[in-house]
Amino acid sequence: MYKLLLTWRYLLTRYIALVSVISVTLGVATMIVVNAVMLGFSREMENRMHGVLSDVTISAWASLRGFDDVDQRIRDVWKVAPDMVEAVTPTVSTQALLNFEVSGGEVFTKPVEVIGIDMSTQEKVTAISQYLQHPLNREKLSFDLREGGYDSINPLAGANGIERPTLGTSGWEHRRSSARYEQYRAEEQKREKQIVNNLPAPQSDSDPLVDPQAAASSQDNRDPYSAALAHLPTTLDTPEEADQPADAPESPNADTPDSDAADGEVTAADAPKALSGSPLDGIEDFEPTFDRSKEQDTGAIVGIGIVSGGRRKVVDPETKKTGYRESLFVVPGDDVTLSFLALGNDSALPSFAFDRFTVVDLYESRMTLYDQSFVFVPIDKLQKMRNMIAPDGTKMASHILIKAKPGVDINELRDRLRDAPEFPTHLYNVETWRDSQSDMLQAVAIELSVLNVLLFLIIAVAGFGILAIFFMIVIEKTRDIGILKSLGAGGFGIMQIFLYYGLALGVLGSGLGLILGVTFVRHINQIAFTLSKIMGHDVFNPEIYNFYEVPAIIEPSTVVWIVIGSVTIAVVSGILPALRAARLKPVDALRV
Repeated sequence: MYKLLLTWRYLLTRYIALVSVISVTLGVATMIVVNAVMLGFSREMENRMHGVLSDVTISAWASLRGFDDVDQRIRDVWKVAPDMVEAVTPTVSTQALLNFEVSGGEVFTKPVEVIGIDMSTQEKVTAISQYLQHPLNREKLSFDLREGGYDSINPLAGANGIERPTLGTSGWEHRRSSARYEQYRAEEQKREKQIVNNLPAPQSDSDPLVDPQAAASSQDNRDPYSAALAHLPTTLDTPEEADQPADAPESPNADTPDSDAADGEVTAADAPKALSGSPLDGIEDFEPTFDRSKEQDTGAIVGIGIVSGGRRKVVDPETKKTGYRESLFVVPGDDVTLSFLALGNDSALPSFAFDRFTVVDLYESRMTLYDQSFVFVPIDKLQKMRNMIAPDGTKMASHILIKAKPGVDINELRDRLRDAPEFPTHLYNVETWRDSQSDMLQAVAIELSVLNVLLFLIIAVAGFGILAIFFMIVIEKTRDIGILKSLGAGGFGIMQIFLYYGLALGVLGSGLGLILGVTFVRHINQIAFTLSKIMGHDVFNPEIYNFYEVPAIIEPSTVVWIVIGSVTIAVVSGILPALRAARLKPVDALRV
C-alpha cells in the first residue's frame, strides 16, 4: 500500500514531472493525427484506384492486337474459378488523340487513353458509374445523352465541391442551342458568299468602288477590289433575331457555340481569292443528313481533367467562404473527335482510324492520373473501328476484368488463374489491382513507416526527460529511501515505487494525448478552415490535393499500439533510477 501512496504523492507534488507528461501528451496526439490523416489519404486513394480497376485483370502481352476470341477467354475464367468469380467483363484499351474546338475556332488536341466498355457487365465489376456527373448515369450507366440534370458540383464532395456552372445547362438543351448557332453561322456564310458573288467584275483603275488615294498608299499593292470588301456588312442579326429556316445547313467546322472557324469571314488580304471564287465559291449548298439538334453520335464519357479550362478562387460575399469555380471547354452535348491506330486489314502494318463522338457525361474520380487521360466509349464501337472483329464474328479484347465474390482472397484467385493452362504466362498477364499499383502503394506505406519512426522519437525524448527527473528524485530522496529500508522495505519494493511512478506518468500523458488527438481529428476540417482564415491562404488546397476535405480515419488498432508504446517508454525510462534506488544501503543512505 505504501508504494501506491508514495507514487500518488510524487505525482501531485513533483510538478517538474508535468514536463514529461506534456511531452508524452503531444507525442501521442501528434502520432494519432498524422496516422489518421495518412490512413485517410491512403484509403481514399485506394478506393479511387479500385473504383476503376477490377479485383483481378487478365491482360494480353500483345497490347495492340489483344487476344483473340474474348468470349472463349471469359468462358475459361468461369471454368477455372467458378467458386471465386462473381462477374466478368471485357475491355479494349488503346492510346488515342482527342480533338475538340473551343471559342474562336481553335482546335485542342490532347493525348488520352480510350477504353471500350460493355455497359451490361461493366457496372458489376468496377465502380466507374459512381464518378459520373448525372444521377441517372450513376444509377445505370448509359451512353445516351441526357435531357439536362447534370450536377454542377460533384456529389461526392458535397457543399465543398468545385462549382461548374456550365454543367447545369448541358445535355440536349446545350446541344440544341449549339445546333441553332451553327445554323446561324452557316446562313451568315451563305449570305457573305452571295454578296461577294454579286460584286461587279474589275474593269479599270477608275472603278468607282476604288479609293485612289487608299490604293496608292497601300504598301502591299493589293488588288483594287480589296477596298470593296470594306463595304461588306460586318455583323448580322443574332441567332435569336435571325429568322432561320428549320433546315438551315450546319457548318461542319463549328462544333462549339463560340467557334468562329466557320463564320466565313473574308479579310481584305483575301479579296483576290474571294473574287476569283476560291474560298467562298467552293461552298456548296447541301441538305444536312445529320440533325445535331435531334441526333447524337456514339456516346463518350470524358475525364473532366481533359476538358478543364482551369479553376479560379471565388469568395461568397455573404458567408465570406472561399470556394473554387472551374470552367469547362467541353460539356455533355458537345462533339469530340477520337483518332487512334487500328489493326491492318490485309497487312501487319496498323492503319489509322478516327470518328466523331458525342460527350454524354464527364468522369471525375479526383485522381489526376485518371481524370486527365480516360475516355470511355462502347466496346463494340471501338472493336469495329480498330478492326477487332473477325469475319466470322469472333471478337478481340485487350483486358478481361474480374470481380471476386465477397470474402474471396483476390491473391488466391490470381494464383489459380496464373496456374491454369488456359492462361499461359507467355501470352497473358494476370494481376490484382494492388499488383498493378504496387509502386505507388508501397511508396505510401514506406512513407508512413518512416514518419511513424520519426514521430516516435518525440515520445522517446519524453522518456529521457522521465529518466533525468527520476535520477533527480532518487538523489533528493536518498535519506527517505534509507528510512524506508530501515523500516523493512525491500529493494524490490523501492524499485516498484519508481516503476509505478513512471507508469502513472505514461498513462496520464497517453490518456491526455489520446483525447487531444481524437478531438483534433474529428474537427480537423474546421481547424483547417480556421487556420486558413488566420493565415490568409488555404491550408488544404483542393486544387493541389484533389480532396475537398482533409481525409482522416482513426484506426483503433493503431491508437492502441501508440498508447501501449508510449506507456512502455515511460516505464522503461524509470528502470535505471529504480535500480539505483533499490541498491542503496540503509546505512549509506542515512549518512547523506
